[in-house]
Amino acid sequence: MNLKTKLTKIGRDPKKNKGFLNPGIYKGSTIIFDDYKSYFNDVNRKTDASALYGINNNPLIEKLEKSLSYLYKANDTVIAPSGLAAVIIPFFAFLEKNDEIIINDSLYSPTRSYCEKILKKLGIKIKYFHPTKNINKFEKLITKQTKLIFLESPGTATFDIIDIPLITKIAKKHKIVTVCDNTWATPLFCQPFNLGINIIIDAGTKYISGHGDVLLGCISSDKKHASIIRKTIKTLGICPGSEEAYLALRGLPTLFIRMKEIEKNAIQLANYLKKHPKVSKVFHPALPDFYNHHIWKRDFSGSSGLFSFTLDKKYSNQKIEKFCKKLNIFQIGYSWGSFESLITFPSLKERFFKNKFMGNLVRIYCGLEDSKDQINDIERALKSL
Repeated sequence: MNLKTKLTKIGRDPKKNKGFLNPGIYKGSTIIFDDYKSYFNDVNRKTDASALYGINNNPLIEKLEKSLSYLYKANDTVIAPSGLAAVIIPFFAFLEKNDEIIINDSLYSPTRSYCEKILKKLGIKIKYFHPTKNINKFEKLITKQTKLIFLESPGTATFDIIDIPLITKIAKKHKIVTVCDNTWATPLFCQPFNLGINIIIDAGTKYISGHGDVLLGCISSDKKHASIIRKTIKTLGICPGSEEAYLALRGLPTLFIRMKEIEKNAIQLANYLKKHPKVSKVFHPALPDFYNHHIWKRDFSGSSGLFSFTLDKKYSNQKIEKFCKKLNIFQIGYSWGSFESLITFPSLKERFFKNKFMGNLVRIYCGLEDSKDQINDIERALKSL
């Protein structure tokens, strides 16, 4: 069955749901045992992760987990109440005092903040590496204390493409767990397990749910690491709400058509910006002249709606404010992955490796509006500079 068709079927079984197309929402903590024997067996279980309780046995959440495992070809998937909550689960699972974690410098800001403010306090050393420079020397970063490598490709704001197979080959040699944040690509455009990754993070807040009304995170694992990830998240008592799981499942049938339309819109806008005299540089991995485009082309089957560009540094904050006031379609707001086009102005000051390009960095998210309207909106704003 074609993936486009399969997306309309997974997580849904009307025959088991009294004929209703979509599954029901189960809300609650207590689950009643069939009898004393089943209760006794549960009391003597080996792990809290299997306890008959609302945090573990919600049928709707299980449908979402199985659907994402299918899409990622994972051994198992667990769901967290936000993207960041999903990110930190492998940290809890595999790191302890005096361990080291290696992370690419072009990292999602909240992930970096957690590492700097929480992991360091717990006695865990953080090493940052440049996502594209001196990557052939990556192995020199590894010590006996290195227990985890966390990758985000494309990277945040500058969309650097990492040679993931090169790093995972080294990680396997040293028996180090690898984690990849794949939110930008989704399982439609990248399959990190095929690149050697052990654990995949996907912020379901974004493309999976697709409507800007959900906070959710997904952790998909290979066979070797699935058990400890599930045990960790259940031991921590972390779970999503039932309604959020329902809304994420609702997003799956349209994921394919949304991603294809968003991809087309973003590439058209990126090509327009590339030719504009007021734009210094466009950061979009699908553009042929983008650095490491050949790696993107090898490892990805498509691109999403998030990219960035730079305006000349001569434009003051007052000019940028004027630029924003001329926008009607693109609105200023965090997050992305919904139908709504968004714009932000990320800072790179926290990065360990300083970028040489100068100018005002503008992050663009292309939603589902008509491409001509999106381009006209940006064009009108650029004229104000």
